[in-house]
Amino acid sequence: MTGLALAASLAVAPGARAGVDDDIRVKESKGRIKAAGPGFTLKLTRHGIVTQVVDEEFGDPSTGEPVTRSTLDLAGRTLRPFVCDNGTYTVTGGAFKRTFRFSSRERRPAPYPEQFHTGFPGLVTPFLGEFDATVTDAAGETLRVLISDLAYETWTPGGGFRSTAPIHGFVVDAKGRIRDRISLFGHFRSGPGGANAKYWIEDRGTCHQTADYNWGPGTDRVVVTGPLLVFPFNSPVVTPRK
Repeated sequence: MTGLALAASLAVAPGARAGVDDDIRVKESKGRIKAAGPGFTLKLTRHGIVTQVVDEEFGDPSTGEPVTRSTLDLAGRTLRPFVCDNGTYTVTGGAFKRTFRFSSRERRPAPYPEQFHTGFPGLVTPFLGEFDATVTDAAGETLRVLISDLAYETWTPGGGFRSTAPIHGFVVDAKGRIRDRISLFGHFRSGPGGANAKYWIEDRGTCHQTADYNWGPGTDRVVVTGPLLVFPFNSPVVTPRK
């Protein structure tokens, strides 16, 4: 799943049930992102992030899992900068709001590494992240980074696994102009037990970087954007035609 690369453990209660059929739908344009999933909507522009969540419809309430909310204060943390075509941006403050509901405590299939399971021990169906940060570039200019960080993980009929992991965002200067765009959309599909796993990331933005997570083989070039990751393992990247 997409998520902030911080030591923030998420716990799962026993007895969770999987198999939600809904998914996340994203509409993307040059200056606006709209997303909708089970029990939530999101709108992202250069002015901010607006979300609506209906707890009774968020994810799969029949699992008995609660809707969990948390906010991470970004001030004072050492976070990976955002590397983009028009600048490198270092986080100086802000917040990362997270709303999620677990659907299963079972392990994700390979190539998800064991270290990722330790930090995120359960399928998130769905995950809604709102990243709003102040940043500075190499010239000392202060900008704002606004990101929607979403994920939807579920078991498919027959025991396969599916994950949808979109990250979209804007780097906005003091005059309200979009300096850079983040557009990473991860897809994962597999059969039972991870058989015939296929995964890829669509990149339509201007921010491109990887990181070495040192989580074992296949984790030395994980696709990230600043402190956020798409999948916790190396994935092929495609650039769809505009």
